[in-house]
This record gives sequence, C-alpha cells and structure tokens, in this order.
Amino acid sequence: MMRRPLAVLLMLLTVAACGGSPNSSATAPINAYQVITTTSIFADLAKMALGDAAHIESIIPAGADVHTFEPSPSDVEKIQSADLIIANGLGLDSWIQSLIDAAGKGEADTLLLGEGLDQESGWVYLSNAETPGTFDPHIWLDPKGAALYVQRIADHVSRNAPDLAQRIAATSVDGITKINAIDADLAVDFAAIDPDQRKIVTMHDAFGYFARAYEIEIVGVAVASPGQDPSAQEIRALIDAIRAAGVTALFSEVQLLSKVLDQIAAETGATVLQDLYSDALGASPADSYLGVMRTNADAILGALR
Repeated sequence: MMRRPLAVLLMLLTVAACGGSPNSSATAPINAYQVITTTSIFADLAKMALGDAAHIESIIPAGADVHTFEPSPSDVEKIQSADLIIANGLGLDSWIQSLIDAAGKGEADTLLLGEGLDQESGWVYLSNAETPGTFDPHIWLDPKGAALYVQRIADHVSRNAPDLAQRIAATSVDGITKINAIDADLAVDFAAIDPDQRKIVTMHDAFGYFARAYEIEIVGVAVASPGQDPSAQEIRALIDAIRAAGVTALFSEVQLLSKVLDQIAAETGATVLQDLYSDALGASPADSYLGVMRTNADAILGALR
C-alpha cells in the first residue's frame, strides 16, 4: 500500500469526525442510489452495469494516475454519502481504506471488483511483477475481466436495492454484450497479425491480461512500478531483449512520463508511442471503457502491422 503523508490522513480523520459537509453530494439526485468508485475506469464500468439506476462518481478524475493519487477531505465526504464504494483491490487502490475508515464505512459498504474471481468465476490470475507474491490487478484490460466486473456490480446493487434490479438487469446485459462484441472484434484484428510479430514493450506491467487475451508477447517493461526508476543493469537487459526480439515500438502510457523509454529508444532505434491507457479514462475517443480498449488496440495494431 502506498504511504500517504500523515498530515493528509489526519485532515481526513478530522473531517470525518466532524461529520463532513451536509452538501457533500449536492450534485447527486435526491434519493438516488449513490456509487463512488476509485477510478474513472470503474465509474464507466459501473455505468455499463447500472445506467441511470444510480448516481456514479469517481474519486480520481479521468487522466489522473491511481499510483500517485493523494486523497483530500472532500473525498471522505463523498464516501460518507455513498451507498456503495467500488474499488479494484489487489493492491491497486489500497489508499481507499483510509478514506473508508475515516468516513465510518466498512466492508459491507465496499465492493472489491478484482478479488475472489478465481473462486467465483474461474478466473486465472497473473502474478504481479511489481509486487512479487501478489496478483496483477489490471483485470479489466482483458474484456472478459471487464464483463465479470460489470456483472459483479449489477449483482451487488440488485441485492442491495431490489427495486432497481429489473432496470439493472437490462442495462448490464446490454453493457456486457457490448464488451463481448469488442472482445470478438479485437480477437479477429490481432489474429490477422503474424504471431511472431505480436511483441511489445510497455511502460509498466499493466498489460499482462490484454496480452494474454490476444496472444501478445510482452518482451519487457521499462519500470517495475510507476515512480520507481530502473537500474542501469535493468535498462541494459531490456535493451538487449528489445534488440533480440526485433521490437520497433515502445508504448508509454498517457498518464505516465516516458523518460526511461526515451532513453531506451535512443539506444535501440525504436519509436516511443504515448498512446496506451491503463488505469484511467482520457480524452475522446478514450473517454469510455470501450473507447480505451479500441484506442489501445489500434495503437498496438498500428505498430505491429
């Protein structure tokens, strides 16, 4: 879990103790089921599950990085008024627990989308290279994982608010159908690429599930974790791997700087493409989950062809 400045956490706890602002959800419809998500990606998946049956808001705005996010007192206020707090779990957004505690919420108010899928849905996790002994949290970058997330959200809210269940059922079926459709399209697109050419290098270890879904080899990653610079030995090993594999494109992420990739590109002659989205939505056409998947795929396909 990323450490937060003590002053910030003390401020959060002070706000919670004072009960927060009575207008913390002033923009939300009165009496609507209130959903707060950690990231914009999960907010959009919640929208695909719930539609207008709930008011949905993300703590981290689109374009911001989940790894470097710092909470504020207003985030505690949002959580205090929420009927459901949605996070990924698996270490991605562990900072949310401090806000949940400060807001006086608990396990019953929280849905961790990425945890327990191996028991409930037969999901096969990948190991997390950033934290040995843990699982890769970026499950939604395989559309099949995103469909599981949408179904989990729909099932959870339907149990908590049975009066919304019928509306949620229709909305979530439509959302999952759209996710399955883009999965099928991307499978066709990548199948048209010679398997020996499906090799990429990414900024950090976020695209394992995407790669597994479409049989892409990730030759290497530039940094073990955002904000953590690689050693000279690690950079040299990646340069050697890039040359051996014949990789010509290195993929940065929109919300992360690519200085290390720029250095590697200068050594190898590869091109840095700052096109991929992992933990957050962005500007159109990547302003939705489906748009993110299409944008990522088009960037990778363009480099592989």
